Amino acid sequence: MKVGLQILESLDLRKRGPEIVSCPSCGRAQVDVYKLADEVNAALSGFPAPLRVAVMGCVVNGPGEAREADLGVASGNGKGQIFVRGKVVKTVPESKIAETLIEEAMRIAGEMGIDPLGSDDIPSKAT
Repeated sequence: MKVGLQILESLDLRKRGPEIVSCPSCGRAQVDVYKLADEVNAALSGFPAPLRVAVMGCVVNGPGEAREADLGVASGNGKGQIFVRGKVVKTVPESKIAETLIEEAMRIAGEMGIDPLGSDDIPSKAT
């Protein structure tokens, strides 16, 4: 079943969970992109909402990629600009980037009507 779901997801026939997009890091990166992407990926593991999350390490290519994602960050100079659906919603210190991305992912999932905790124990209103 897992393989079948992966095939459907790869063909864009079924969206489930986050897609993390990260830059490969280069000389322009001003944050540890690998660490930041790992933190975000671990925190969103099992997250139910189909979000594209961009974790970018510089202010050169980062804003474009972050702007194209549902949620993203362009990092540099000790801070990160947080993008939600193409717009900068806040700038946070580097130490708060992962935490802020997780908070925004939870908020966006809620707006989509998806339980951000993925609980299957939501009571139905059957009468």
